[in-house]
Amino acid sequence: MLLTIISPIYNEEKCIDIFLNRVETSMRELPELAWQVVFVNDGSKDGSLAILRERCASNARLNVISLSRNFGYQAALLAGLTTFESDLYAIIDVDCEDPPELLKEFYAKIKTGFQHVYGIRSNRPDHPLIYLFRRLFYKINNLIADSQAIMWMSEFGMFSKSVRNAILHPRTTYPFLRTELAYVGFKKAGIDYKRQPRVAGKTHYNIFRMICFAIAGIMAGTTFPLRAILYLSFMLIIPFAGSWIFIHDLKTLADLAIVGIFVYLLLTIPFLGLYLARAYKDIVGRQNFIIDDDHSILPSTKR
Repeated sequence: MLLTIISPIYNEEKCIDIFLNRVETSMRELPELAWQVVFVNDGSKDGSLAILRERCASNARLNVISLSRNFGYQAALLAGLTTFESDLYAIIDVDCEDPPELLKEFYAKIKTGFQHVYGIRSNRPDHPLIYLFRRLFYKINNLIADSQAIMWMSEFGMFSKSVRNAILHPRTTYPFLRTELAYVGFKKAGIDYKRQPRVAGKTHYNIFRMICFAIAGIMAGTTFPLRAILYLSFMLIIPFAGSWIFIHDLKTLADLAIVGIFVYLLLTIPFLGLYLARAYKDIVGRQNFIIDDDHSILPSTKR
């Protein structure tokens, strides 16, 4: 059995060696598994790529996919999953907020017959306000999702080749892997853990990125905002029909109609625009990522 560990990298030069040491320590306790690490350099601007290339030169288990620019976390994951064939896959960040030591527990569950084992981030050291909004996001997402959504699941986990093949099937230019992992089914198990502070460096995740992530997550998993336009139409028609019956002042009716139309357009046009933009980009079909072969270190280039 070959396990391929996929780790996106963006300006993580201070974390790489710490991460590698912890992964190697954990994998020594799984001697029955062959394993490799695929670092996906997502347009790093620090010394991350130089460190990765240096580590690869002395460790045959390490590989580097270097992207031509920063394509984003989800695209980096797709690059790793698409490029490498393996029996098992694991996704983990190098900042060690998700502990590499959990790989052993993931594999123990895999051996009992589960095809996808994931970490449950229900216990994490967040600011109370961020924790509140995070819970609200998961609740709303779970309520309006078109298919099953899994609470507190992230990409951090381990899964079989069958799961990998299934989540790579959609050809969207807006990949969102945790939604796909929930959608495809298969036998799943979650493991609770406490997320740790990053071991070094600075986080790239701020409030703005959290909001964008939440919007992307909701739109990847549901068409509810489009259906909500129809619900909103009925909600506005009923009171205006009542107003027409009981209010005989045409000027007042006109004012109410203008306000109602304004509110309706204000709430609906942004959703229509977002979904149309996503559909347009899917039709154009640009690549989710582009690999820079000159700066990548893959099995074919090691021979």
